[in-house]
Amino acid sequence: VRVRVVSIETLSAAIALEPLKSQAHLELRNRIIACFFRSVTLRAEEVVSVARDALAAVISQQKLQKDLLQSSLRPILLNLADYRKLSVPLLHGLSRLLSLLSNFFNLTLGEKLLEHLRRWTDPDALSKTKTFKPGDEVKIPSAILALFHLLPPAPDKFLNALVSMTMDLETNMPGSSSMGRYWSPFRAALVPYLARHAAESVTYFLKRVSDPRFFRMLLSVVKCDEGAPVREQLAAQSPLLTASTFD
Repeated sequence: VRVRVVSIETLSAAIALEPLKSQAHLELRNRIIACFFRSVTLRAEEVVSVARDALAAVISQQKLQKDLLQSSLRPILLNLADYRKLSVPLLHGLSRLLSLLSNFFNLTLGEKLLEHLRRWTDPDALSKTKTFKPGDEVKIPSAILALFHLLPPAPDKFLNALVSMTMDLETNMPGSSSMGRYWSPFRAALVPYLARHAAESVTYFLKRVSDPRFFRMLLSVVKCDEGAPVREQLAAQSPLLTASTFD
């Protein structure tokens, strides 16, 4: 691991040098950048951290060519195409790339992630694939949910589906009831998305506040630190809250 870290640090320092910025060394630069892309999906956190920093430095220095981006992202996107190839390192790597290159991705990625997330609401069907190990039934859906706040904004497209599937995922957890839950790892992963789209989220939940499941989810979101934007938006919509409560 240490050798990889030092190698990436060395490559990062080298690619910032003026001689390597010339057209004559374009192919070498592209190979180094492709190495950074591959490294952000590895399991070793030390390697991932330094690779992300190296990639961020490159992006801050130059606009990456579209063909380079496409070729570098292709292996990651190919793995995302098949739900059986999903893994926590892959999804965390995608999260890092989205945080750096969100403008490069479109809503098609969100639609594919929703398709994968829907499969995890049926654990019996997934168990028949014999692909995943114990614990993945929580870790992988949570990692998928945590990606949506990094995608281009589209609350009208994803909000209802994400909340509904989060509730479906929670029903498969021990201790769940028809009244819903007060908290879960899935809900924690969804909070950044709800916070980013706080106005739409508050309107959505208040229309359904008479349902205990939606009430409990809204309550849990406004009580957590990351849910501050939702809490503030709810306070700003106090007339709507009163009307939803007493009508």
